[in-house]
Amino acid sequence: MSLSDLAESSSSSSSSSSSSFQNPLSIDQSQPKSHPTRINLTIPTSLLILPPTAAIIGLSIGLVRGGNRSRLRFLAENAHRQPKTVQGWYFYTKTRNYRVFFGAAKTGSKYALGLGGSTALYVLLDESIGFLRESFFGQNGNQDPTPGGRALLENSESKERVSWRKGGPMWEDGALSGSLMGLGLGTIYRLPRPLFIRSILMGTILGAITSTMQVAQAHIGKLREQEQQQNESKLDTVTPLTTEEVVSSVPTTNSEQKVEERVESIPMAVDQIPVDDDEGKGWFGRLRSAIGI
Repeated sequence: MSLSDLAESSSSSSSSSSSSFQNPLSIDQSQPKSHPTRINLTIPTSLLILPPTAAIIGLSIGLVRGGNRSRLRFLAENAHRQPKTVQGWYFYTKTRNYRVFFGAAKTGSKYALGLGGSTALYVLLDESIGFLRESFFGQNGNQDPTPGGRALLENSESKERVSWRKGGPMWEDGALSGSLMGLGLGTIYRLPRPLFIRSILMGTILGAITSTMQVAQAHIGKLREQEQQQNESKLDTVTPLTTEEVVSSVPTTNSEQKVEERVESIPMAVDQIPVDDDEGKGWFGRLRSAIGI
């Protein structure tokens, strides 16, 4: 085998290998691109506002109650062994403060979790019942146009509150959600019959009041939006006045005209015009000119 045959075989092998290995960019361009599916999760605005507010209220109530209860318990446990020295009083006060702090933190976290969780459950029930009502009976009412929560991020064009409902809330949604919450509370804690009935009634009344306030808020927001649109339309129709029209509309009296003519007729020499040498200077420059430096 000669050298020319080896060169021909190597060139043929390199060409075949280059033809077998193509550019990956050209392959990707020839194939259709598959776009990943986007998962949209609609979080209601009420779920972002009401549960944290309820958790903060529960935390404040729990801190006060838990601190007072821990302090009274510590005093009752150590009433028969009061310290008699300065060192004993120091450790007594230190231990009491620790007990009060941990008791307040424990009770506050418990109240915050309980009240925040129950409020979140109420909001989910309210939104679910509203969604089911619109699915079966159709849309009713107006959505609140006031931005709140993540409304500016979710629906920035219409600036409406984010909700599972397409329309506005109804007082029946809150009433039914509150009654279900009262029913569940009475069942879990096994309340006696009078307290069981009272919990259901209180839940229904409070839920109806909450939904009525949302309806009123949506109505007020709609009126405010209409008023803003009317004001913008009025501003668009008003034509601005030019400077010449404003100056010409101001009447001039005869005395003012005579004074202006007299001032214009009196000549004034250029040398008689007072010139302020300190004009444009700062306080340090004026001080130097006054001293003569």
